[in-house]
Amino acid sequence: MYIVDKIINKCEKSSRDWRSGASGRRTIQIMQSDYDRCGKSVLISEVKELEFRGLIEIEKWVTRGSDVDIIAFRVEKLDKFYELAKSEGRMVWPKQERVDYYRGMLEAELGKGIEKNWIREYYRYLISRLDKGNFPKDVEKLELYTCCLRGIDELEEPVYKRIFSKKYLNNSKKFEKEVQGHLISVAKKYWDEIEEDMDDKTVLSQLLLEEYAQELEMKGPLRLIIESGGKMQSEEGTEIEGETPPDQEIDISAFIYGVTLNSAMLKYSRIAPKQPDIRRIITIENKANFVSVPYDPHTLYIFSHGYFSPKEREFLKKLAYILNEEDVGYYHSGDLDYGGIKIYEYIKKRIFPELRPYLMDVETYDRYLEYGEEAPESVLKKIKTVGLPEFQGLIGRMLETGLMIEQESFLI
Repeated sequence: MYIVDKIINKCEKSSRDWRSGASGRRTIQIMQSDYDRCGKSVLISEVKELEFRGLIEIEKWVTRGSDVDIIAFRVEKLDKFYELAKSEGRMVWPKQERVDYYRGMLEAELGKGIEKNWIREYYRYLISRLDKGNFPKDVEKLELYTCCLRGIDELEEPVYKRIFSKKYLNNSKKFEKEVQGHLISVAKKYWDEIEEDMDDKTVLSQLLLEEYAQELEMKGPLRLIIESGGKMQSEEGTEIEGETPPDQEIDISAFIYGVTLNSAMLKYSRIAPKQPDIRRIITIENKANFVSVPYDPHTLYIFSHGYFSPKEREFLKKLAYILNEEDVGYYHSGDLDYGGIKIYEYIKKRIFPELRPYLMDVETYDRYLEYGEEAPESVLKKIKTVGLPEFQGLIGRMLETGLMIEQESFLI
């Protein structure tokens, strides 16, 4: 019924008329567009029937009996209009019931003891919006979202994205197709661990969701103790049959071209309590530069690949703790651009507080200026907001030229 739907829509768009216990008299003006959509005879017939049932009043006719101008109804009778719509066999879900349903879903999630504060903050925001009658975007997928957020809250170790999807959504590709984009947006907005310029893959890595195993590449004099940890496990978490090997210490300095620690190595190895040969730690943003840097017996080079994942951060913070009594310098070498400076800032804030720039100065910038690329105005505006004192000279030079330089230029 056209007029019934019009009344329901008017109430549901209101800030209060859809609520239980709402009351008041409302009017609707019938326009020519209504006649065009419904058909004049059908609309007039419906108006007369609703008037006969005592659900509306005809406040004003243009031509009595054939052309209505204004109708009036009572908000207290909204339930009757819902019943009429349902009587036609249509699926009608009153707004108050929808709000109650989704609010109950979110309150239930909070009641399950969600530990991550950013998820709780997101749920509280959604509840506050529902209380005002505003539904989340893609509200019909809210159950999928809460299911995955519950899984993310439970994660303690990195897991392959498709295994996570199979466990929580019973389909290995459903997370990527229907949930991933939304959760990345939520994490960027509500979790302060996420930087604005992180790409999607990096954000997922911060959430412990991986497309493939985490790998931390390094080159230099680091000593590790590989733990037996009881039964050996694969990266997928399944036990490997066979004898349990004893703990053993290894010195990766033998691998002068570098070594890769996969996620299992990060989990089942610990840093030896004595690291007598390390005098400098240099994190390097780009792979080509990391591979090209020559081996130094007193320098531990670490490929940062952008932003370190949570497990990598944990490993490196343990290393910094062990080296706390030693005279060790911490440096980062990255792109001479906004992204490179933000990665430096992230490492300094979350891993190595004593971090200093390496080959990220005005002299280096001018040396490779011919390889500079023009920066968008939006990036130049953002780089003005960087408050790190060690970069003010470099930033001033970037703003003068409008150019940014990628680290790979150093290898030309």
